Amino acid sequence: MSRGFRWSALAVGAVFGFLLTVSGLGDYDTIHDGLLLQNPYIFLMMASAMAVAFVGLALLRRLGRTRFAGRLALPHSKAGRRHVYGGALFGLGFGVGATCPGMTVAMTTTGGLYGLVVLVGLLGGLWLRGATERRQSRPVSTESEIREPVG
Repeated sequence: MSRGFRWSALAVGAVFGFLLTVSGLGDYDTIHDGLLLQNPYIFLMMASAMAVAFVGLALLRRLGRTRFAGRLALPHSKAGRRHVYGGALFGLGFGVGATCPGMTVAMTTTGGLYGLVVLVGLLGGLWLRGATERRQSRPVSTESEIREPVG
């Protein structure tokens, strides 16, 4: 990974966090009111983000390559059961916590205690997922391998 790529990623992350905070999307009340359908602000913000992403992807497809990663290759896969479960779990967490991962980091960095609580929960969930995957990837011993050889 080049030094230019690292600095670019840092700059984009800082601008993204700044814009999340300035837009009010790092505020619990803004998200809560939107989820209760009392304020359309977050939905309008998401629609504008999707419009920008649509234009950006169209430009990248036309160019055929990205600045740092080379040739553009967008993965295409069918939605499976795990995607539906993951989306439902993400939506449940978004509804209960009134925040998503990006906004949680923005909340935490601006001194929001609530964001810190949700961030600890996110990190705990990631750790639990990793521990579960490591446990599932271990080879299972058969009963004959467990027994001590006789004689």
